[in-house]
Amino acid sequence: MIYGELRELKFYKGISKNLDKAIECIESGAYKTAPEGKNIIDGDNVFFNCQTVKTQPVEERFFEGHKKYIDIQIVINGEEKIGYSTRSNVVRTTPWNRETDFEKYEGSVDHLFELNGDTFIILFPEEPHMPLVHGENGPMEIKKVVFKIKTAE
Repeated sequence: MIYGELRELKFYKGISKNLDKAIECIESGAYKTAPEGKNIIDGDNVFFNCQTVKTQPVEERFFEGHKKYIDIQIVINGEEKIGYSTRSNVVRTTPWNRETDFEKYEGSVDHLFELNGDTFIILFPEEPHMPLVHGENGPMEIKKVVFKIKTAE
């Protein structure tokens, strides 16, 4: 997991070719005006989902994880907190779905990271995370993007 300000994202270039493509798209700012839904950068290797969603209390959220894709999550409008926990502090509650690259977990939140228009979080495969937790201003509708970066198989 990597958390920081968007202006620092350039420091993570070179980790992988696919991650570099996502970072270059973010640096261009093109995601800010993208249409809702799936936006392709490089087929199934690199794409992002633009969505308008509502944040909720932490008690109503759940942990999720992926095996094939790295996530980069960025809020365009509004604020969100993302819960994070180590694998040893969660229990998988659904089997991994190969088609959706998704599994659910239950457990306690070790850390909460704030996302707003200036910050990002990178979540690597098998790192449990809890998106859409409301911030200090309570539940709200937010616009965000989730970049999906395929890892080597």
